[in-house]
Amino acid sequence: MRSFFLSLVLMLSSFEIGAQALVPLDTLVQFASTDELQASSESLRLYNPNSYPIEINAVDRFDFYGNKVFSVSDSAFLVLPGDTFSLSLSFAPEHNLMHKQALIFKSNSGFGHTAVSVQGQGIYSNSYYNVTRNKEQEPLKNALASRIALGYSSLGYTPARDNMYSSIDNSGGQVECVYTGRTASFNTRAGANNNSFNCEHTFPQGFFNSNEPMRSDIHHLFPTDVSANSTRGNKPFGIVANPTWQNGGSKSNSSTFEPRDVHKGAVARAMMYFVIRYQDYSGHFSGQEAILRQWHDQFPPTADEKSRNSAIYSLQNNRNPFVDYPQFIERISDIDGTAQANDTAGLYFSDDTIFLAQGNSGLRRYSFLIYGEGSLGGSLSNFSLNDPNLNFVNGSPGTVNVQGGEYYRLEIEFETGNAYNTSLTFNAMGQAVSIPIISGPQLSLEDSFSASVPHFFPNPAWDGISIENAEQLERLLIIDQLGRSYDMEPRGWLKLGHLPRGLYLIQFHLKNGMHYQEKLFLKP
Repeated sequence: MRSFFLSLVLMLSSFEIGAQALVPLDTLVQFASTDELQASSESLRLYNPNSYPIEINAVDRFDFYGNKVFSVSDSAFLVLPGDTFSLSLSFAPEHNLMHKQALIFKSNSGFGHTAVSVQGQGIYSNSYYNVTRNKEQEPLKNALASRIALGYSSLGYTPARDNMYSSIDNSGGQVECVYTGRTASFNTRAGANNNSFNCEHTFPQGFFNSNEPMRSDIHHLFPTDVSANSTRGNKPFGIVANPTWQNGGSKSNSSTFEPRDVHKGAVARAMMYFVIRYQDYSGHFSGQEAILRQWHDQFPPTADEKSRNSAIYSLQNNRNPFVDYPQFIERISDIDGTAQANDTAGLYFSDDTIFLAQGNSGLRRYSFLIYGEGSLGGSLSNFSLNDPNLNFVNGSPGTVNVQGGEYYRLEIEFETGNAYNTSLTFNAMGQAVSIPIISGPQLSLEDSFSASVPHFFPNPAWDGISIENAEQLERLLIIDQLGRSYDMEPRGWLKLGHLPRGLYLIQFHLKNGMHYQEKLFLKP
């Protein structure tokens, strides 16, 4: 339905350049700074400048450190000729980094696809880590090291153990060995000795000559059974296939110690903290990093581990970042050595085969999209259309460099009255690429389309509207400008006199699963 606002009509008229893909009225959606505890939302409008309906079948989204942080409220919908479809986008970051990506709205309607750039600054709710914002790899390691050293209060070994036994690792008077699970009732060092408990240094103190402040840093100290502590000794952590000792799920042989599952994650995070905070004394950590990373991912921080982190903070005035934000490890390729970005070149193509719309003769445009999926994106050149009846809208692109997180739109002009069986060829990062181009779907004229699906009149309206083809409706929603929805009975006449006057969206949900929306204005 055409907008009844003159200003919008004038704005949209600039897009009347022949049939083409949907046109985003918001080419860049900018989100407010958002932390990991919430999601922020913004609206997006897609305009159909054609005299044909355009159906969106899917929305392609891309990973950011393994997560798709941008999402859409609708991934399959129909936009009527000359109409604008509004939907909601959301941003839910896990990292306090700037996120720059694109969303690709895929269509099988024969005019190609639509891309929208999205951008948002991720932040962390815990301001303790503000210094890590937009940092990765070695700069992130340096920022973390500085932060967890700032204001650090070294308790000394005796007070550290006193607090560990009396409160930090004491639950209802019970202290548990982290390796065997054995418990005993005590809350002092003397009680620990009487019950055959002592203090385990997860990073063995022999490697740093029992020097302070490493020796008394509670982030890597845990209560243990004396025998288990002795068995572990200075052995590195790892998988033990043929144990010569095992107790409570922990295992050991002559060279390796494997903690029980419930402690593996805490071990990994204690070790990573220690090396970031201090260093890898005698190279003890380097050979274990792969398995410790695996345990860190496999056994995320528990509520008890998070509480322990806060309790230590109240005493030492520093935190273990890998407990607060386990995802930090994703931005550090090497804890022990020099961390460098694993930059990757990669390109996404919107089509494996281009299907051009067919119908009455007329020049149309097809949008083929290329997205920089890898962190480095990629370079393209030697574009060619192997049919004299096909042309690039803006001339031959030459060499195109697509940066990571950005897209390039290649527009192909074609004649809907022709049949096609050819290809688009180009070089991508030194590799020859050929995308077949063939004749695709037949165009549906607006009049025949309108005659076959539900639509309403009059518009603007006063007390109600009539709906033709209402028998095809599964559901009918009326949505006001505040996003409040009214579920209406899908029938031929709707009374609307009870609604406040103003602008609404009507969403038609058909029994065949398709849905679309139109604007409605209720006159005062």
